[in-house]
Amino acid sequence: MRSVVTILLASSLVGEAQQNGRVCAQANRIKVVAPGRVKAVSGNRGDVAYSWVSAGDAHLKVTEQDDWCLLIATRRETPAGAELAVTLPRRIRFSKLESLSGPVTARYLDGDVEAWTPAGAVEMDEIGGNVSARTGGGAMTFGMVKGSLRCLSGGGSIKVARLGREGVLETAGGEIVVGEAGGWLRLSTSGNIRVERAAQDVFAHSAQGGIEVGESGGMVTAETSSGGIQVGKARGVRCESGGGSIQLRRVAGSVRASTAVGSLFVGLDPSQPLESSFLGTGKGDITVFVPSNLAVTVKAMNEAAGTTGGVLSEFREIQLLPVQAGRGGLSLAQGSLNGGGPALMLSAYGGTISIRRQR
Repeated sequence: MRSVVTILLASSLVGEAQQNGRVCAQANRIKVVAPGRVKAVSGNRGDVAYSWVSAGDAHLKVTEQDDWCLLIATRRETPAGAELAVTLPRRIRFSKLESLSGPVTARYLDGDVEAWTPAGAVEMDEIGGNVSARTGGGAMTFGMVKGSLRCLSGGGSIKVARLGREGVLETAGGEIVVGEAGGWLRLSTSGNIRVERAAQDVFAHSAQGGIEVGESGGMVTAETSSGGIQVGKARGVRCESGGGSIQLRRVAGSVRASTAVGSLFVGLDPSQPLESSFLGTGKGDITVFVPSNLAVTVKAMNEAAGTTGGVLSEFREIQLLPVQAGRGGLSLAQGSLNGGGPALMLSAYGGTISIRRQR
């Protein structure tokens, strides 16, 4: 049976007014819309408690409909100090929080959360479900989110301390920082990106910033037009920079990294197998550290070695090859380690290619 209960609360005071109440003892879902700050927390109670601070002729309409609790403020302007704070019972499985002109904050909510604001900041912590959040231009900060996270900012930074599942994080103009993710990550910004640890694949795209991934349990795909790329540990790499150096500390699987201008510094993981890989730079050095026990076939080409560049190797199995007459700037080397294996292709135009023994 459909149940509808509506309460209209109004304030016509010249100064600030505060209204408190307790409603919606049966609701499992809630929608909150108001100007100014919107705040939501969970508490050990059976109903929804609210505190509405406003001014002028602002109105707050409270409606109970089926399993929904609706708290809607009717004034779009933002009176000074306007705030709607709600304390929710633990049974609430979905919370929709919307500020018409200010920040949105949520803490200790067990269910899923959806948040929106046209320009304010978004801040959440200790969320038990999935989160979807959007702001037209504010910063977004998340502590612990046990579920998945999807967030979009028109121009602010995005910071996440800990994420239980996957995440899609996008901003038009701020840095993205992720401490830990239990699933895959898809990150996009025009600024810097930093990920400390992700359990699965990481895709990171920056229009002009640097990208750093400490550890990934899967593939790392990193793209930037003008910044450097650093990866600590990953089971596969796809990296491309239009103008920055690339550093891969301990990588395995298929490794493909290239930069138009910059050097490559690559260490291969001795505990994981290597698949066919390619490292290339248009202008810079390539230094690759190869474990002594790795079965691999190395092929290196430096197209403009000159008198100072070329290909240098600490493995006697990798030998320089004769070059055809008239191609004095070309340097080639090839060899198989431990009986040979997947191909490791190295390509540079100038600079030095160094194949070193990992110690």
